[in-house]
Amino acid sequence: MAQVPRAGRGAGPAVHFNHTLLQRARLELDLTQEQVAASIGVDVRTYRRYESGAVNDPRLGFSVRSPSRRRILERLSAELGITEAELLAGEAGGAAAEEPAAAEEPAVAEAPAAAEAPACGAAAEAPAAAEAPAAAGAPASAAEERAPAAAPAAPQAGAPAWRPLHAHTLQRARHFVGRGEVLERLAAWVDASPPEPRVVALLGVGGAGKTAIAERFLQGLGDGPRPGGVLVWSFYDDPRTEAFLDEATAYFAQGAGAAPRAPAAPGEQLARLRGALGQGPPHLLVLDGLETVQAEGGGGRAHGELHDALLRRLLCAIAAGLGGARALVTSRFELADLAAWADGGLATIRPASLSPDDAASLMRRWGIRGGDGALRALFERTGGHALSVAVVGSYVGAFLGGDAGRLDAAQLAEAERDDVLARRLSSVLSAYARALPPGERDLLARLSVFPGGAGEPALLQLIRGGGEIAGATAGWGAAELARGLARLERLGLVFAARQGELCYSTHPFVRQHFKALLGVSPDRVHAAGSAAPPPRLDEAPRRPPRERGALDAHEAVILELLGAGREAEALDIYELGLGGFAHLGLRLGDMARGARILRAFAGGDDPRGMPASLPARVRASLAYEAGLYAGALGDLAFACVCYAAHNEAAEALADPAPLATGLRTMAYTERLRGDLTAARRLVERSSEIAERAADRAHAVRAQALLGAVLHDLGEVDAAGERFARLRAMGDAPIARRGLWASEHDLALGRRAEARAATERNIAACRRRGWEGHVAHGHTLLGLALLGGAESEERDDLDDGGVAAAEAHLAEARRWASATGEVEVALRCHELAARIALAAGRLDEGERQAGEGMHVAGTCGFGPFRARLAVIAARCALGRGAGGAAAAGALADAAVAWAGEDAWARADALHWAGVAAARAGDAPRGRELLAEAAALRARLRHPGAGASREALVRLG
Repeated sequence: MAQVPRAGRGAGPAVHFNHTLLQRARLELDLTQEQVAASIGVDVRTYRRYESGAVNDPRLGFSVRSPSRRRILERLSAELGITEAELLAGEAGGAAAEEPAAAEEPAVAEAPAAAEAPACGAAAEAPAAAEAPAAAGAPASAAEERAPAAAPAAPQAGAPAWRPLHAHTLQRARHFVGRGEVLERLAAWVDASPPEPRVVALLGVGGAGKTAIAERFLQGLGDGPRPGGVLVWSFYDDPRTEAFLDEATAYFAQGAGAAPRAPAAPGEQLARLRGALGQGPPHLLVLDGLETVQAEGGGGRAHGELHDALLRRLLCAIAAGLGGARALVTSRFELADLAAWADGGLATIRPASLSPDDAASLMRRWGIRGGDGALRALFERTGGHALSVAVVGSYVGAFLGGDAGRLDAAQLAEAERDDVLARRLSSVLSAYARALPPGERDLLARLSVFPGGAGEPALLQLIRGGGEIAGATAGWGAAELARGLARLERLGLVFAARQGELCYSTHPFVRQHFKALLGVSPDRVHAAGSAAPPPRLDEAPRRPPRERGALDAHEAVILELLGAGREAEALDIYELGLGGFAHLGLRLGDMARGARILRAFAGGDDPRGMPASLPARVRASLAYEAGLYAGALGDLAFACVCYAAHNEAAEALADPAPLATGLRTMAYTERLRGDLTAARRLVERSSEIAERAADRAHAVRAQALLGAVLHDLGEVDAAGERFARLRAMGDAPIARRGLWASEHDLALGRRAEARAATERNIAACRRRGWEGHVAHGHTLLGLALLGGAESEERDDLDDGGVAAAEAHLAEARRWASATGEVEVALRCHELAARIALAAGRLDEGERQAGEGMHVAGTCGFGPFRARLAVIAARCALGRGAGGAAAAGALADAAVAWAGEDAWARADALHWAGVAAARAGDAPRGRELLAEAAALRARLRHPGAGASREALVRLG
């Protein structure tokens, strides 16, 4: 189907609707306008706008972004024998150019009575009963139907021109009233440079009008070229954050004329997207339905916390300031992860209930008759809740003859739900369900099974299933289905959704209500409507899948089996079909998918909720793997919640090994967070359990981790004793336990020993396929190549120099890019910043350290954050006296972030003292350097002499 270009560089020629050809074809077939309108499923007023050319905007031409417009084009083509290409004429040719389009009603603001889908979640959304004529008192002004003025900002000369990309179509309000103040605020915000705030959140209960406001705002922007991109994504339609990141990365990184690049690996997605957004253009992300990927609270997650760490990091980066990027978000929940920016980078708008006048205007547009008193009484019964007013308007207009006095049958009384607005809406929807013909009611109930919507072919396939699968739609053909969908669309209960195909969906609240009326398992209905049968284990390949489509199919089967209560079969597909964490996480780096699947097993955010039908050991194992996914994504706090759930279950097992493992892994995670006291307690208990069980393998692992924790705490001799004990036990220093011993040696200045041991360790890990440990080892080798003795600006260079260190960095980055593992990514940031500092590339050093600090701060890696802040402070000092103030602020922050990590604290104190002295505060400089010198001496830190020398220079 021909389309106006929507994304990428260049405006392209305007496209106009060829209305004269449409009129000529109708007259040649001797059809009336009424007959054509009926044949394509719209009312005659809508059809006349097409035949008159009123749908053509004089400036932007004819936009085909709206799904209903695409549907109309498809049906006009089928009914009149005209190709869609003929109906869409370029600006330079065709009949569309012969006659100027009507200027008084821009296409982007159009809301025709029957064709344009109402927004059942909108400010004034509602199902419209198209058969009920509009009341005589309904406002007819085109200006009242239009979004506030928000003409697309013209791109500067020579700048790339971006066209919006609507990955999903937001539900449009059939009739829109009020909200002018909010829309004016958004119109001013979107073109501000820089935007203040960076993130705007439309928050409210379901049906408060959030999506309708966002959609109306987008109408105002139009589809014309802009100086920055616009990406629209609905998490209602697709809650997979990795799919969103794929789409956003492809659009923003390539849409401005950049050379095509291969799809980003999991570890590269966010970095590439951040790089594109940070280049400066005023890019806009519109994210609808964010609550679908937020926690409801409990089970270790705060209310409103984002499940996905990558999405959390992206929104935090935008809120903190990322080029000219900005984001508009709709959600039912507070954005808990952005609380730190509540006074600057984040603004929350809570759409108020409709005013009595706006509600009355809306109800009249739906064909409700009655005086002001009757409409006010009806308003009071709905509470001004936008969706409730809309549904009431549609219901009364369609089934009660427009008589507001007959609404008693709807029984807007107290129901079982806690929210009064939800209760009122539920009662109206119940009345709707009773009034709808059985076929339409059952069609809506079955459509509600598909969160992302379903097309006519899928619904027909479902109907052919017959029996309780089809319900009252059994025996329907394509014509009956089309009529049923058209009527439900006119009533505002469904809307055409999704780009590029004819697909129907409904508001989440309506979906939830009618889904409960199915009378059959939703999973059976969903399976019956699937375009292809799901994969089966006996047809699965010998190896776990790697392609996105196959992974999606396996995940879908797991979700259907869990919904049907077949947990054991779902487990088989996760462990055998997908290979569990070993394949999804370690080989594919698809951490987000693994975390989402295990959240489905738990039935929510609490890892203690793993299915009781599974054996205790399996439940413990699933909770443990949930922690592995969370830890790799950098969600350390939730990882600890998962490990705690695992350990609770493991306590009851006869085998002590799972508990020893769980305690040790939790200790490892607490060490990354900087809670070294907790880490020590956990690993000591793990060691005791292993020793009691005479389990040598677990005992040596526990001793190695205990040595690393003691090293961080500054108990250098005790740490050395632990590593020496491992050697005495004959343990081969490989994997993490060898890496921790090398970190200990490197910190003490024994660089040659550290390098030799790490090179042997890397070779052993590579033979075993342990690429994560190989990457860690390369970061250690890179650091070992950099100088140990400190000057005030940069590291000394070793024989290998910067080039050799950069080669090790490239090796480590391969793993970070492939998997997105945050710990390795932070180690890469640290090494990259140190290399840049050593080479005198101060801007790059500050950038690498700053990006790492953002990740460490967002994910809770306290010690890493402190070390990176120290490097950033050293880069600032390298600029001379002018950088002393910035360096002091960074080093002071590092002191606070170091927490119990004695080595990070010692370095932070040293550079804070140097910065204070440079800034002219000698007394404070002496105080800080004295503390640093004492701590470094106790640690036997190679930089202890540098601290003493700096102190002497201050006198």
